[in-house]
Amino acid sequence: MLVDELERVTVYAEGVYEFWAECPFCESSMKIREVVYALPKVGRTLMVTRKCSKCGYRHVEVIPLEKKRHIRVYYRAEGLRDLYARIVRSNVASIEIPELGVSISPGAIAPLMITNVEGLLYMVLEAIKSLQVLGEGGSGEALDTVKRLLERGGRFTLILDDPMGLSSIEPPGGVSSGKVIVEVVEGILEE
Repeated sequence: MLVDELERVTVYAEGVYEFWAECPFCESSMKIREVVYALPKVGRTLMVTRKCSKCGYRHVEVIPLEKKRHIRVYYRAEGLRDLYARIVRSNVASIEIPELGVSISPGAIAPLMITNVEGLLYMVLEAIKSLQVLGEGGSGEALDTVKRLLERGGRFTLILDDPMGLSSIEPPGGVSSGKVIVEVVEGILEE
């Protein structure tokens, strides 16, 4: 790979690899590009982009290449400002908001996610609406609670449980604000 090609991608890129494969939809030749990044706070990460110029199929995966110790990150939100805390959730981390009865487990192809608490609450809101359309959402109480949190803020706890140890929550006032607790989970068998 040429150095100037690497520089066109980003200063965080360590390597760019391209090859061709068959598109899973139209069976035409499709370009696959893999870039190894050294991302701040996440570490070495592989981004795989699959793109078919014939049918328009496109899929992007971000795969962490490093593993740290199993952690649980606790974040205590108390007002509107706390909704701006940045969340980095690895592709294997689960999310829990006990006060809302929300538990989100990663699927087999869950992506690495970077959002803020507000964005996460909007995702929860959309999931509740989808469940209501399917007749599985129960009362509108959960929907009203999430809407209230988005409009006026409120107290709740956000928990990230990450076996790879790559997830984090950064409050607007910084980690030293006392709103984040990181617990190293002991007693889990390490691979």
